[in-house]
Amino acid sequence: MNAVSNEPHLTDFDTSSALSAVEEVAGDGLRAFVEYDDETYNLLYIAERVVQEFGDEATLEEFADRLHYNYKLDFNEREMYADLYGPLGELAAFAVYLDDETLVRYVGEREGIYVSVEPDVSANGVVDALTETAEADR
Repeated sequence: MNAVSNEPHLTDFDTSSALSAVEEVAGDGLRAFVEYDDETYNLLYIAERVVQEFGDEATLEEFADRLHYNYKLDFNEREMYADLYGPLGELAAFAVYLDDETLVRYVGEREGIYVSVEPDVSANGVVDALTETAEADR
């Protein structure tokens, strides 16, 4: 089985630069890099080992469909957190720490980037790389 690799086309982020920046931080610890909005997603990079963990690309895409069903809610949650934590600063990302990976979702107004890395990769480093790339787009 091969790694999944697609061209970016879904978001206004410079996802090619963002992917390169995250690769610098994560190295071989990068598992997945996906652009998404509230309607769909685009698998930009899925490591070969991750495809193998799922058995095939079809099973991987079924799992990605389930994730996106929930992650499209990020945009509503972003507004909720902005209302709740507004005085403390602007929300940039959500991070979830699991036994075997760390998930980072970098969220804009209506689009986002989902990154999965090995647990020894710094989630803060991933967020910093995504933030620097996003700020360069402005």
